[in-house]
Amino acid sequence: MTNEFEKLLEEYLGKEEETQLQRGQIVKGTIVAEDNNNYYVDIGYKIEAILPKEEVQQEGKELKVGDEIEAVLVRITNKLQNPRLSLKPLKIKKLTEEIKGAAGKFKPFEAAVEKVIEKDGKKVGYLISIKGIKALVPAQETVKEHKVGDKIKVLILDVKQRGKQLRITASEKKLEEEERKRLIEKYKKQIKEGDIVEGKVIKIDPNKGITLSVKRALRGFIPIRELSWGRNRNPFDYAEVGERLKAKVLGWSKDDAFLYLSLKQLKPNPWENIEEKYKVGEKYTARVVGLIDKGAFVELEDGVEAYVPKTEIAWNIVPEHPKDLLEKGQKVEVVITRLDKEKKRIGASIKKAQPKPWEAYYDNYPAGSVVKGKVISVENNRVIVELAPGVLGFVTKGNLSWLPVKNIEDIVKVGEEREFMVLGLSRDQIRLGVKQLQPNPYEEIKEKYGEDVTVKLPVIGVIKGGYLLQFENGVEAFMPKREATKRLKPGEEVEVRIVAVNPEKQRVVVSMKEKEEAEERKFFEEFVSQKATSTEGAGFTLADILKAKLGEKQ
Repeated sequence: MTNEFEKLLEEYLGKEEETQLQRGQIVKGTIVAEDNNNYYVDIGYKIEAILPKEEVQQEGKELKVGDEIEAVLVRITNKLQNPRLSLKPLKIKKLTEEIKGAAGKFKPFEAAVEKVIEKDGKKVGYLISIKGIKALVPAQETVKEHKVGDKIKVLILDVKQRGKQLRITASEKKLEEEERKRLIEKYKKQIKEGDIVEGKVIKIDPNKGITLSVKRALRGFIPIRELSWGRNRNPFDYAEVGERLKAKVLGWSKDDAFLYLSLKQLKPNPWENIEEKYKVGEKYTARVVGLIDKGAFVELEDGVEAYVPKTEIAWNIVPEHPKDLLEKGQKVEVVITRLDKEKKRIGASIKKAQPKPWEAYYDNYPAGSVVKGKVISVENNRVIVELAPGVLGFVTKGNLSWLPVKNIEDIVKVGEEREFMVLGLSRDQIRLGVKQLQPNPYEEIKEKYGEDVTVKLPVIGVIKGGYLLQFENGVEAFMPKREATKRLKPGEEVEVRIVAVNPEKQRVVVSMKEKEEAEERKFFEEFVSQKATSTEGAGFTLADILKAKLGEKQ
């Protein structure tokens, strides 16, 4: 019998004198009678021993006459008094031996918290009672906070004898760990990779994923990469705390602490039959999901994205950043331009899915239409004009003015809005004109003077091959050097004959020689006409003609 057992017996044993039966002795007997308070037990003594009914009832037992029992003799005297029996010491002895044998083994005990132990204001553990036997549960061996009266379950860590006392250390945490290990071993035989499990969402981490309670003591974890085949990795878009969720088992963690799960694996990998669903050159609806400096990402379906370079976003417009033309979430039409299943890459074009804007514009505004546009730049003697989103026009230097243009900025200025005339369609741009909005001054010259007319014009320039002369309306005339009868200087006025006027080509040709030859012909014709009508008759000589001409000049 242990010292602890002896200590417990002290509560029941007095200092009566011993007989041949000894206090603390375990005896066996048969119940031979009972009254309202006691059972009477034949233990082979001269009179029956008594066992209080109250004690039996406290143990939750029921006895009857004829039952055999085992109990401890707690009181006996030399007087003719009934010896007294008790079940408690025997029970405590058996429990003590059971606790000793349970140290370090998986044998759970139920206990009640009797006291919260604190030191220097800090909780260090709990004093518990295992059916009357005291034990200590250190704070680090608990799984949650407790208060006096709480019922808990523990494993026995250690039992030490100190004098007459037993020091028993128990653990709530160890029991939970051992129970979990046993459950996990059971679950590992039941749950395999590829299985579908259901659990309750107990935690959502926006940077990591979703944690589920799958079974008792079993957690499941869905990493953010396993939420969707697409790029949406926000776990709050897939679940709420408390919600029940189904997921596919990917496997166990290395330490068997939890299950790795997947939401996206519940659906087929969209890339497996990608070439059957999407064809190069065909048009599809997509959603803008990403914008970077060089282009945009559009989602064709969950997990399938295509890249659109910024040069393929709009016709005739290359934005500094795609966000200038697109925004996330926007639905767009795209044409697939390339597809690589192995590398999981798709190229696409937004602009190719749209009508060519300049063709649609030209259908609405054909040649001869007057339109408004904004001058956006001057490049290589061409004025670039924005007519509509994605529609550009251009004006060549020759179509800016009917008259020679030295400085384009004298006619149009970058940033100004003004009217232009549509001249035609040139590949992906509209040909425009400015001068066509004004009367052709060459037509004015042709109407006013015509050809073979002598005019007096100032010389405004000497160029290679001839001279430039100017009419009063600004139109320039060209006179080849061979048509000049003398060397001319800028500022000098000369009489010339208009040889040709071509308004379409904006060209006027004049000649000094033609003017003199015409005068010669005219004089000759007049001289001949005069001789023919005079009394002198028709005969005359070259000397007569020269004499008449000199006389005219005098």
